[in-house]
Amino acid sequence: MKLLRRAPPEPVRPIRSQKASRSTHSNSPTEIGKRFTEGISQFLYDTRSELRKVTWPSREQAINLTSLVIGVSLAVAAFIGVTDVILQKIFQLILGGA
Repeated sequence: MKLLRRAPPEPVRPIRSQKASRSTHSNSPTEIGKRFTEGISQFLYDTRSELRKVTWPSREQAINLTSLVIGVSLAVAAFIGVTDVILQKIFQLILGGA
C-alpha cells in the first residue's frame, strides 16, 4: 500500500537573503559583531510584530482573572493544609507519638 505524503508547510517568514546564507562566513571580529547585531535586530523585529498580534485583556478581565487565580491558590493551600493536619494526626495515632 502506497502512503501519501503531504507537501511541506510554507515557511512563516521569508527566507534570508543569499548574503546571509553563504557557507563561507568570515570569522573576523567585525563580521561576527555584524551577524550578532543583525540577529538581535531580527529578534526585536519579530518580537514586536508578534506583540502587535496579541489581544490584551481589558482591565476588568485582568482583575477578574487575577482574583480567580488568588482564590484558587488559597483554596488549594487550605486543602493541602487540612490534609496535612489530618494525616499528621493519623500517623500520630498509628505510631503512638505525642
